[in-house]
Amino acid sequence: MIIILFGLFLTLKHLLATFDDGINMNIMMSALAFVGISQYPMKSLCGLIQRRIFYNSLEEIEESYSAQEDDEELNKMSENHLVNALIIWMLVSIWIIRLYTVTCILITLQFRFSKTIGLIMDWSFLPADSMFWNEIPYFSQYIILQFTGQSSATANMTTIFIGLDIMASLDILNDYIRLINEKIEIDPDFFKIILNRHCKVIDKINLLNEAIYQISFIQMIVSTLGLLLTFVFIRQEAMQISGYITCLSAMLQVFPLCVFGEMIKIKTKKLSESFYEVNWYELSLKDQKIYLIILGMAQRQYSLKAAGMYTVDIYAFYKILKIAFSYCAILYALSK
Repeated sequence: MIIILFGLFLTLKHLLATFDDGINMNIMMSALAFVGISQYPMKSLCGLIQRRIFYNSLEEIEESYSAQEDDEELNKMSENHLVNALIIWMLVSIWIIRLYTVTCILITLQFRFSKTIGLIMDWSFLPADSMFWNEIPYFSQYIILQFTGQSSATANMTTIFIGLDIMASLDILNDYIRLINEKIEIDPDFFKIILNRHCKVIDKINLLNEAIYQISFIQMIVSTLGLLLTFVFIRQEAMQISGYITCLSAMLQVFPLCVFGEMIKIKTKKLSESFYEVNWYELSLKDQKIYLIILGMAQRQYSLKAAGMYTVDIYAFYKILKIAFSYCAILYALSK
């Protein structure tokens, strides 16, 4: 955090010192670095404020992995979904970290060899009287950007881990619902298992919404600004692969969150559809009452909310891209 805050200070100092020269690629790339670096301290502060909610979410996940049903078939079904969620999380975490590492290397080389960009941080306190000392600022920029990229990627893994567990819990619940017609004859308390699991899934969704209440809002603003500046960079340097990889990294900041929001909407809607396939008319009066309670819960729409106001889904991701594209032309014209 100390290194990242130091880099944020140097970037801001460079912006203030060079902004009088007008808008150019150096200014915009420095602004992009400032936006990218600043999100980690802000999101870390929000995570610190909401740390108790994150701990509660992780306790819920730990409980779901240790829970055991009396029915071996149900245990096997739950185990498959939970193991698949872990495998996906490990693959995503490995490749996202690798992508951020490659992005930082390529973007640093782009800054070093591009005449229109150069240094994006103020290193005036370092001597510049030899070839060796001239390379130190570029290497220092790389270290700061690499620290920022790795830290941001690792921090985002927490939200992805919780989101994947919610996806697995919804899939398990949906599979359980599909077995009601045959299981209710064997286990009279099967509806209680369904009701208990449904309540736990709703608790997990509510906890995730509380945990990312501010973080999701910050992420949407930062991603919009970051994509806007990245699109300008790509338009200016269309033949450089570093721009496209940087754009992909910027998208991966907000895209998983939007995917989880969309999948929660789709999977919760699928739950109510699965309930309609239950032969409720063959149930006892007691089970019919429980069935109506669960059906009422399943018919509610659940989603992720940024700051409790803006729905986080694929349409929100589309709107972010649209806004970034729209203002890209204006910034590009000003940079010329």
